[in-house]
Amino acid sequence: MAPNKGKSKGKSPDQRQRTHPVFGKADPQVAYVDRPGAYALMYNAAGELALIQTSFGFFLPGGGLDPTETEEQALKRELYEEIGYRILKLEYLCEASQFHWSEFYQKNFKKIGMFYLVEAIPPPRETLQDGHTLLWKDPRVAAKILSQEFQRWAVQQSLKA
Repeated sequence: MAPNKGKSKGKSPDQRQRTHPVFGKADPQVAYVDRPGAYALMYNAAGELALIQTSFGFFLPGGGLDPTETEEQALKRELYEEIGYRILKLEYLCEASQFHWSEFYQKNFKKIGMFYLVEAIPPPRETLQDGHTLLWKDPRVAAKILSQEFQRWAVQQSLKA
């Protein structure tokens, strides 16, 4: 999961802090749509972090919850859809939000991200969602190039775990 295996501080939903960092600045003139999501911090044996590159930038694997999904269900679905990986183990790490304009959806969101340390197995052959490229990067590099600040922050938290 994380580079420092055995030292992660996973918590059940009941044990999570009620407050979390919020990135970006809300414009009082704009209506934001709450968009809960779940994201994977998935490391390979070399200690590199999985990133997804799209035409919109660099992102952690994962995404928004469908209306009836739990965070864990959404993360399993997203990893399979995006990169074909199947989750073996996941552990809650942290939560953060970010006010964000989505080019893809053409909406203003308050993204509410739940971040998980993940162990997963790759597909027998590379399977990627259209427009997605799977990259493995040093987490210190990832913390600089990820397109969204709340994801950069979560990578930093995973390095402390």
